Amino acid sequence: MSLPAHAVPPLDPEAAMLSACRDAGLDASGARLLHHYSNAIFYLPAEDAVARVTSGAGSHDRVRLTHDLARWLVDDCRFPATRPLPGVDIIDVADDTVVSFWLFYRQPEQPAPLTSAHLAALLRELHRLESPPMALPTWEPLVSLHDTLHDPNLSRCLPEHEHGWLLERVAAIREQLRGIDWPLGVGLIHGDAWAGNLLHAEVGPAPVILGDWDWASTGPREVDLIPTWHAAARYGKGANWVDEFRAVYGYDLADWDGFPTLMAMRDLVQLTGPMRRASDSPRHAAALRQRLDALLAGDTMSPWIAL
Repeated sequence: MSLPAHAVPPLDPEAAMLSACRDAGLDASGARLLHHYSNAIFYLPAEDAVARVTSGAGSHDRVRLTHDLARWLVDDCRFPATRPLPGVDIIDVADDTVVSFWLFYRQPEQPAPLTSAHLAALLRELHRLESPPMALPTWEPLVSLHDTLHDPNLSRCLPEHEHGWLLERVAAIREQLRGIDWPLGVGLIHGDAWAGNLLHAEVGPAPVILGDWDWASTGPREVDLIPTWHAAARYGKGANWVDEFRAVYGYDLADWDGFPTLMAMRDLVQLTGPMRRASDSPRHAAALRQRLDALLAGDTMSPWIAL
């Protein structure tokens, strides 16, 4: 399938990483891909660091904010966040591709499970912090999915009728969210607070830290809670996952009347990653198909394949 004339294929993540390492004066020998979802994450063994390759519209501003916010959280607040690699700035490789460098947190060979209780403790602390000195964007729901649907390269995996349905669904959920009252108030939020963003840490202020700050913003705190309830429903975590989180954080999100709308939003959020990889990864294409089929059928309960 040929790309439309106005669609520009994204820069290869490995090429972007190698170019950024040269510009930053870092040794990329032996680099290996650890993870490729919304970002491509490479381990740089010679530097004991990771390179995060971020692509898409607005990447520079988003990565710059992530970098500055993480430094403030760690250095000024002593909050257990992932730390940017000292002395190394972000590198713009192309107009829409940015590489940032971070400390590598080596995980134990037989780690204790990272649980919803760990996540709840970190979010409770985060939500009590003062406003950061840098200007955060105001939270907008479903920005990444909206941008992906409007990218002819990233959304080419969708049939036309499903593409149109998703655009309408995004608009409908956004409209519903505009009318919601937020009992927990508005402040600094992580924006993608699920247990997959937790890491064990050998050094620092806490044994467990929170990473991936790409979607940090000023927004309703309930947004950081919904991934836990969603994981229990869609990814088989079960009732204990929610119970342990609720006991530590001290709030039951499911008792709030905005809960169904946030769950519907989180369902849509979970389409973005597999959609961006579906054209070159059968595993991501299968996950996208399962999730989208469920939404098209109005299924809000069946479990999904985790990636």
